[in-house]
Amino acid sequence: MTLQKPTTRLCLVVLLLLAACGDATKLTPTTYSALSGWPEDTHAAAFRLFAESCVANATRPNAYRSKAEGPIGVGENWQRACRLAAENPEPNDAEARRFFERHFSPYKVETEAKDKGLHTGYYEPIIAGSRTQRPPYLTPVYGVPRDLEKPDRSRAEIEAGALKGRAPVLLYVEDPVMLFFLHIQGSGKVRLPDGSLIGLQYAAQNGHEFVPIGRLLKEQGLLEEVSMQSIRDWLHANPCARSAVMNSNPSYIFFKLAPGDEMAKGALGLPLTPLRSIAVDDDRAAYGVPTYLDTWMTRYGSDAQVPLRRLFVAQDTGGALHSPHRADIFFGRGAREEWQAGHQNARGNVYWLLPVAEGIELHDGLEIKAEENPVEGAQTAAPISTPAP
Repeated sequence: MTLQKPTTRLCLVVLLLLAACGDATKLTPTTYSALSGWPEDTHAAAFRLFAESCVANATRPNAYRSKAEGPIGVGENWQRACRLAAENPEPNDAEARRFFERHFSPYKVETEAKDKGLHTGYYEPIIAGSRTQRPPYLTPVYGVPRDLEKPDRSRAEIEAGALKGRAPVLLYVEDPVMLFFLHIQGSGKVRLPDGSLIGLQYAAQNGHEFVPIGRLLKEQGLLEEVSMQSIRDWLHANPCARSAVMNSNPSYIFFKLAPGDEMAKGALGLPLTPLRSIAVDDDRAAYGVPTYLDTWMTRYGSDAQVPLRRLFVAQDTGGALHSPHRADIFFGRGAREEWQAGHQNARGNVYWLLPVAEGIELHDGLEIKAEENPVEGAQTAAPISTPAP
């Protein structure tokens, strides 16, 4: 992406024309006043995640770049924002809010087909396992194959033994259904027979498209309501059919071992923070970008939908995420968190906060030109675009 001069007003729509995707990303400059719930958020929590992500991104050659669409924002502006964040490491909520409002412009993220993104949830599962294969721990957990191809073997082929001799076995677990869901979550913990925990972290994927088996079960009339819990219960209740159903999702995750005494780490390499870290489609979004969600969450133990409006930071990815405004919300670890993640499924507005260059003065997130009244003549911050494919 290249930065263009700020020549248009708020009505400007910025199209990101993508060679890799037929549904173009669209960024529309907006204001903080347009972000429902922005003043009520506790911004210091998001500031901490942003600052931590800055440190992690400092050593990444592709920081603030999406795989398919290139840079998200301007590298020099990210470096400046990170430097300013490091100068005030522990702001209160009001100071953190002023930091974002002073140095970032908000952009509504859409595609040509959909103005809102889908927001699901994930959590950190804990499943029973062992370092050695012995009853009841019979199902292998694979590391990355030494000769990984894209696409590699499908889930069905792997379950039939296609990885033997090609990939290291990290652990053995008791329940293949729980391992299937650990693949979906992307990371988790294994409780060993002595009670200790060892972590599993996403390392690679076999390159096959993720297929949601809940949708298939519903289409076949086998499930009325689809949630992580209802799918899991069905698989446990139908042992003869579960392998075929799980294998209808050809996507397969390979893991690496991680410490067992800390929260799961995301693809950025940082421990995830409940209800502040999100997983994104790293083909079309970038790690470390402050991302405001105006969406919905299911109230625990009910079907009621309540607003979820807060600033998150993109710190993880997942094989089921395929759009710039798609987000998977990390809920944490525990029974309540598992329930919340399993019932999270809502559409809402997504906003990226992108840093502005030094010397640009903002009013409500929009650039102010020196000759204009700061209230009546606010201009858009510099738009972002990519060259035409």
